[in-house]
Amino acid sequence: MITAHLVGDERALARLRDLPVAINSALVRAITKLGIDLQRNVQQDELSGQMLAARSGSLKSSIDLRVDQSAAVVTATVFTDSAYAGAHEYGFSGTVNARASLRRITEAFGRPISGKIISVRAHSRRMDLPKRSFLRSALEDMAPAIRDEVETSLRETVTE
Repeated sequence: MITAHLVGDERALARLRDLPVAINSALVRAITKLGIDLQRNVQQDELSGQMLAARSGSLKSSIDLRVDQSAAVVTATVFTDSAYAGAHEYGFSGTVNARASLRRITEAFGRPISGKIISVRAHSRRMDLPKRSFLRSALEDMAPAIRDEVETSLRETVTE
């Protein structure tokens, strides 16, 4: 007959009980850092000339980050609430309506003129914008780094 005794079983059980909390905490840190990196990548690379050249900076400043966590899931969401972001991200082909407005012109018939304010009537216009993904392409570029960071975080937490 063989008899075995586990020495340090209470310590091992305590470690196993604490492991889910430690893993969740490590994942929150890793996912938050990756979300910040992705947000920075979109703002500094994708929207500063690599994919889209910034004109007013409003799309660039609208890029935001939200980190959500529960007992089972940790997510980081990089998003924008800009009205025209979708047209750039996915492309657009269709008719848009332009409101009546005032416009300053400095050239007429190819010749410079002194500045003049003119009234532009409301009108419809056909637009074809090509797809210029700045969010999905940044996420795709970071995919290997995301995988590596999460794996490293889990490995370090489990082997501590």
